Amino acid sequence: MKIVAIGIGQCGCNIADEFYAINNYSKSFFGRRIEIVTDVFAINTDETDLSSLRHIPPDMSHRIVIGMSRTSGHGVGKINVEGALIMKESLPIIIDDVLNSRDFYACDALMVIASGAGGTGSGGIGPLIKGLRERVEKPIYAMVILPFGYEETSETSFAVVNTATCIKTVDRLADATFVLDNERFGRGDLSLSRNLQAINQQMVRNFFDLFCAGEEGRQRFVGSAVVDAGDIRSSLEGVTTIGRGEAGVSFFHSLKKGNYKEATKGASGLVAALSQAINNLCLKVEIGDARTILALLCAPKDIISLNAVTEVSNRLQQRAPKSEIRIADYPRRRGEISMTLVLSSLTAVDRAEKLYLKATDLLAKRVELNKEFDSKVERTEQIRAKIPTLD
Repeated sequence: MKIVAIGIGQCGCNIADEFYAINNYSKSFFGRRIEIVTDVFAINTDETDLSSLRHIPPDMSHRIVIGMSRTSGHGVGKINVEGALIMKESLPIIIDDVLNSRDFYACDALMVIASGAGGTGSGGIGPLIKGLRERVEKPIYAMVILPFGYEETSETSFAVVNTATCIKTVDRLADATFVLDNERFGRGDLSLSRNLQAINQQMVRNFFDLFCAGEEGRQRFVGSAVVDAGDIRSSLEGVTTIGRGEAGVSFFHSLKKGNYKEATKGASGLVAALSQAINNLCLKVEIGDARTILALLCAPKDIISLNAVTEVSNRLQQRAPKSEIRIADYPRRRGEISMTLVLSSLTAVDRAEKLYLKATDLLAKRVELNKEFDSKVERTEQIRAKIPTLD
């Protein structure tokens, strides 16, 4: 599957930058010589944030500064309403850049990426998807990144209200919304910048095998049950999340692959990778709450046996007996087993529900706080009413 990646705001642009990087690796001689991203765009109201990107070309068509007349290139200060207004004003230029991009006709879908907590991203992603929808017939997927816990503690937190508003808006407009939670993968022993970089790379890596599988051109690496763009489109709808797990393969596996013990280890490795993929889901959810599940097994061909696939299928059916399950294989990796797991059409998302409830409370508190502040200002004005001014 080939996508066009569009990042909005600082977080969205950084993740889009990682999509550009992983595509460079995928196309290279040392990668798989497969293109999975036809083009990448970074859109922001903050000019400095765009200059920090490492991979996206620095020309004006790929790094797009919007709202200069309103923000002078310094961002919207987490005001999502301002971000939405600026995006609406900038839509014609942005959409023309996307539609006229390199090999746009060859892409299978668009991925629009933003943080739910910021102003430019959370405010701009909805209007951009709506604008693209009016001119593009390809599927449009959204990726919304949830904030860290510390961003949600303030009684007037922009992060909570912005995120809740963003998810509600995007869920109505996108074909599917990948909701990924920063809090799932943060490490206390790393600096904030290294944490963010590692999280962004991990989020993008989750899509690598999934997108490569349907674009594979070498016959020996084509799976028996191929997952291509059509399968992915059929599997994605509504709120969605993704996870990836890995398990090692013995160094001597290729020499002993006919041995029954090695075959047993291979099946066990796939089950272990499945368990890790479930633990590594970018959003904490119950598997049984997904209407559709897509599992991609990536391992040496002899490991992906009928017994191994049956074992994986049984494990998934035990956890999600009412879900529609698709299992595909991609016999590409050497010395490693991996499992990519996509849960879509999620019917219950505890993290999102808590954000909605908290946002409702915060909006009510904002009204009370504004009344309190206005009352104090009015009292001050009354006290100093008879004091002259020198203007």
